[in-house]
Amino acid sequence: MIKMTYSGIPVNIDPACHKTYEKLVSRAASKAEEFPFFRMPDLFMISACIGASRNEYNPLESKGREIFSGEAFDPDLEIPILSALAFHKEGDLNVLLNPRKVIEIAQGWANGGIKIVEDELIGKPALNPLDNLVDLVSDEIQLEFGNTES
Repeated sequence: MIKMTYSGIPVNIDPACHKTYEKLVSRAASKAEEFPFFRMPDLFMISACIGASRNEYNPLESKGREIFSGEAFDPDLEIPILSALAFHKEGDLNVLLNPRKVIEIAQGWANGGIKIVEDELIGKPALNPLDNLVDLVSDEIQLEFGNTES
């Protein structure tokens, strides 16, 4: 098995989205209701997945703003997901041999998904971002798999 390295590959976002990342990420567990993500890679991952799920691919117009490096991704959990998202976009297994291309594609999915995440987590009245996140994930599962209750 070939293990690709993502070390040193910058992960960028649209600079206009940085405030959204700051609104939703905090390392303080005591603030989880208002800041439901512990790390920026966590928010990036859900944004990329939502972007792909909703077919909202929006590549970065410029280099973007670096928010972390590729080694922040868990190689056993997040890298396979990013690889699947890249394959979903390209339909070619060769894309998996190019970690920079995988990250570039993930950036496009995350850029397309972050506005949806922001609207769903911050834009809804009454509930806090954490409760809204739970609702968003539940809704995505329902969209993807339908009602599985008997």
